[in-house]
Amino acid sequence: MIYDQLVLGNGRDAVSAALSGARTGLRVALAVPADAPSDWVSAKVLRQAVDRLIPTGYVSMSALRREVGGLIDAQRDADRNELSRWGVERFTGQARLVSADSIVIGDSILRAGAIVLACGTRTAPFGHVPFDGQIVLAAEQLLAREELPRSMIVVGAGESGLEHAVVLATLGVRTTVVDDHVNMFDLCGGLMRLPLFEAQAHDIAFRLGDEVICIEPSDRQAVVRLASGRLLKGDAVLVCTGREGRTDGLDLESVGVGLDERGRVWCDARGRTWNPQISAVGDVVGFRTNHIMAG
Repeated sequence: MIYDQLVLGNGRDAVSAALSGARTGLRVALAVPADAPSDWVSAKVLRQAVDRLIPTGYVSMSALRREVGGLIDAQRDADRNELSRWGVERFTGQARLVSADSIVIGDSILRAGAIVLACGTRTAPFGHVPFDGQIVLAAEQLLAREELPRSMIVVGAGESGLEHAVVLATLGVRTTVVDDHVNMFDLCGGLMRLPLFEAQAHDIAFRLGDEVICIEPSDRQAVVRLASGRLLKGDAVLVCTGREGRTDGLDLESVGVGLDERGRVWCDARGRTWNPQISAVGDVVGFRTNHIMAG
């Protein structure tokens, strides 16, 4: 099956890329890897759900899951209708690139003059501490907890860490953010971002300039050991220290696509990879440079 453009991935970035191509008159196919998450909840969606629930009074985890589920279902239906309207065909299965213009997905071979990678990312492992979904959580697992924690330690004060910290504090969770940056200027690169202002307004505690040495989970609490010797205790720990690309198994390097140490795609300023027929969009892009030589 031959198309003008193939988009590989799932979620908002992939759907937006597929629709953008289709609206310009291209024949587009959306290839969704079998292991792509269908229900990844961003901090933005969590915030929308929380803002809708707060006026109703007490917010439980089950209520939050229902509200988030409703938002995701509504967006999924809207995406399905829009993709159908613009004639974007959708394929799902185990996927890998076999050449710069061909993707094998399930039992199908799809070919196109241009391939767009929109595979997304997941929370990168944190040392040797496993994510159990209850005491030590990746961002993707927050809604898996049975109940809202009374206290939460957020490791990492990047954009994701700050946004999740604000959501938790809005829900009444005592939240502490730990980061090895020394001060707020280093943390934000000199830019005072809205999530930081909100974090201060919600009385979120910051422990800056102190590195997390280890996380010791137990049945009821987690202990976070810092390089300074300080111990922090909380009902749960949310790890937001970085993301890794969902690119394993796609054989990208065999077709000339460079990956960084976390499996994210190297691109130039226009999103082109080392292979001129393949580009990337969204958070799977790990580094942008002004110029990349084609492999």
